[in-house]
Amino acid sequence: SCYLLSLYLSLLALQSEKHRAILFIASYLLAAVNLLTMEYFYFLEFARLFLFWKMFTGTNKVRAQKTVFYFAPYLSIFLGITFWRMFFFTFQNASYKYVLLDALRNDFFSGVLLLINNVALSFWRTIFEVWIYSFATIGLTGFGPLTLTLMLVLLFSVILLVGLFLFKFSAPADSNDRDFARKAGFIGLVFWGLSGGSVWLIGIVPQLNFSIDRFMLPFMLGSSLILACLIALIKNQRTQMILLALLIGFAVSRQFRVEEIFRSDWTTQQNLFWQMTWRIPALEKGTILISNDLPVTYFSDNSLSGPLNWIYSPPGEMNAILYFASVRVGKTLPSLAPGQPHEHYYVGPTFYGNTSDIVLFNYEPPACLHVIDPEIDEVNRLLPELLRDNAKYSNQNVISFNNEAVLPKQFYPNEPQHGWCYYFTKAELARQQNDWEQVIQLGNKAFALNDYPNDPTERFVFIEGYAHDGNWEKAMELSQVSYKVSKSFVGPPLCKLWNRIERETEKTQEQKVTLDIVQNKFECLP
Repeated sequence: SCYLLSLYLSLLALQSEKHRAILFIASYLLAAVNLLTMEYFYFLEFARLFLFWKMFTGTNKVRAQKTVFYFAPYLSIFLGITFWRMFFFTFQNASYKYVLLDALRNDFFSGVLLLINNVALSFWRTIFEVWIYSFATIGLTGFGPLTLTLMLVLLFSVILLVGLFLFKFSAPADSNDRDFARKAGFIGLVFWGLSGGSVWLIGIVPQLNFSIDRFMLPFMLGSSLILACLIALIKNQRTQMILLALLIGFAVSRQFRVEEIFRSDWTTQQNLFWQMTWRIPALEKGTILISNDLPVTYFSDNSLSGPLNWIYSPPGEMNAILYFASVRVGKTLPSLAPGQPHEHYYVGPTFYGNTSDIVLFNYEPPACLHVIDPEIDEVNRLLPELLRDNAKYSNQNVISFNNEAVLPKQFYPNEPQHGWCYYFTKAELARQQNDWEQVIQLGNKAFALNDYPNDPTERFVFIEGYAHDGNWEKAMELSQVSYKVSKSFVGPPLCKLWNRIERETEKTQEQKVTLDIVQNKFECLP
């Protein structure tokens, strides 16, 4: 917004004698803000040269002199900020390296081929694929009937209204679509080419999937002008209008879908952190949380580490970090073996931890958040493979009971209704404290609800609680219900659970009889 407004004010200044100085000063300040705060539109500063040239009249020499004169302050700002970024800004390459420059240095010919490939792919994706995508994915919403109906009503309403507006529009008699197409196409190509400088420099090709889709942002102005050029090349004006109405309608439909996904992600995130605070009242400093890839589209483990620390760390500190197993294990975390110091830099704070302090958890709603049990879950095939394979590293001892995490009320104002997941997470917390009486009380409330577990292993904590209370009949009943869901998937972790029950409960005749039944029914090895 700063860049586009700066560009507009600079063109307005050239047309205004009276307010020229004020407009230029405002434009300079906005240009500096753009260059200081982000790199996406960095090289688009040089588009001013072309636009200034177009604004002036006279001989080429006069136009060139005026263009250079008025562009000089912008060039000074650009060079000054570039110098600061190169030699004084500590974090310039914290996340991305100059991949293209390295490729050119290593093998110039291969580097040139890399650049050509990235430019060609970017052209296809930012000018054609981005519009085709709205048409191609119209049926792939995953929405319920009501939301899908609303989206379709919106789609057809926009197409109809835009179509009616365009058909009432009449072009001026002296308009020339070919002339417009030539000018728009040329200006669009200039903007589009300069847009890619900061993107191609780091070896990135824009894509439509989160989060790399953000690299499409700088191309938006050039892409729109090129699209307008292509539509203007169509000879039949009625066809132009129909195509434009369809493009706008499907683009609005796409925005509706994106907003609905954001709403769904926000609900998932709220439920995640409510359940996490129910299960994990506090965390030791330096804890690493590792989870499955959460069922969200527009959140990553990076962004979720923000609210995580807001909840579990004192103000200004970064005491915990969240990693998706598929993204980090074997990469950011080469090994989860205990005793290895781990440091991860974020722009601002740096996280310091140790692989001895890792908690693994799984969250796949409608199932509840489940903190990995290293003894039981190493054979739990209902878990994602990476979590199961690393279950042995989950250290529940870093979960503290002394404090209670508080969710910021401005973002998480209303605690969800206490359903099955509330009693399950609280029961798991009580089990960790060996408070079996509390587990049983929570179990009685949970099973009295008009709700039920969405993962058969969610009954395990109550099986263990009833067993410790000597209610072997109830423990056996819940075991059979879970086992029936899937003998091959539930059987192995169920046997592990009963091995622990045998080890930790009092040796009685009733315990022995129950364990004999368990071995026979669930095919557990003695």
